[in-house]
Amino acid sequence: MSSDNTEVQDYVRATARFLALPLDEAQVERVAVHLARTQAMVAALKDAPLHPELEPAEIYCPAPFPPGDA
Repeated sequence: MSSDNTEVQDYVRATARFLALPLDEAQVERVAVHLARTQAMVAALKDAPLHPELEPAEIYCPAPFPPGDA
């Protein structure tokens, strides 16, 4: 187990305690794996040269909510 993985697992344990979620060690490890994967994706995206003109906020248009009888 690397020190990075230990740090992520410590974060998962602390967050679980804060939220009063009873996680056993196997669950902590699984959550830590997914969180570390998300952390790696964020690191890759942080360095992407995205400028505001590439996706201006005004082009965002949410899909209409489906009618209640659908």
